[in-house]
Amino acid sequence: MKRYSLLLGIVVAAMTYSSVLAQEKAALQANATVLSIIQGSVGKGVELHLRSGEKMGGKVAQVTDSVVHLSNLQGAEFFDAFVDVKDISAVLVRVAGR
Repeated sequence: MKRYSLLLGIVVAAMTYSSVLAQEKAALQANATVLSIIQGSVGKGVELHLRSGEKMGGKVAQVTDSVVHLSNLQGAEFFDAFVDVKDISAVLVRVAGR
């Protein structure tokens, strides 16, 4: 009985891990902006590079025309961040297969 429950746990973990890795490939549209890329990343983990040189990683919770709300900050999991879109110089998005 313990073997079957262990095997079931391994199968569930493998299915969960494969779905996490199966994120779509990043593609650049002709009219893309930093804002549109972030809007397309709502619910996903990103790393934002700011013009000041600082980096912020977390999950995109919400996006307005001027502010990005990051939750689950890397290294500060109990905090959220609200970042001015004008201060963002780059967006790093994890993609599958790399």
